[in-house]
Amino acid sequence: MSYKITMEIKESQELILENVLSLRKKMTQLEMQQEMIEIQKFINEMGIKVNGPITTATYFVEQTADGVVMDLEIIVPLDKKIELSCKYKFKPIIKIVNALKITHQGNPNRLNDTINKLNQYIYEKQKQVITPTYNVTVKNVSDPKDIEDVVMDIYVGCSPCIL
Repeated sequence: MSYKITMEIKESQELILENVLSLRKKMTQLEMQQEMIEIQKFINEMGIKVNGPITTATYFVEQTADGVVMDLEIIVPLDKKIELSCKYKFKPIIKIVNALKITHQGNPNRLNDTINKLNQYIYEKQKQVITPTYNVTVKNVSDPKDIEDVVMDIYVGCSPCIL
């Protein structure tokens, strides 16, 4: 199965995530994967459960001498409120309103094609982006042979003002 971009970009969407564990830092793709493993281990040790899709917010990406580094937030919805006094933060709610949403289905290596389509729409419609891009993993796969079955919803909050 080849990847497809759901060409429809939906306006006036909401993304609401409750009781989330959050980690924001600059990291490479490999470091992000290592952090995801550490977060899962932490959640298991705390006796709590993941209660929804894991989301990442990309604040910016830069090319460095060591490669691509992202200012990224990993957001994991939990089944209950918790107290944290470590590198993770607890946020009772993340609410993005007046968002644009596009769905990417297929290999995550081609996610840039979907982001480019969204950016083109933002430019053409003269939208004022006011949030980072939130990538919500709707369907993840553990077997590399199923990589084309990955589904991600991408949200970006826009100002409702018309200037």
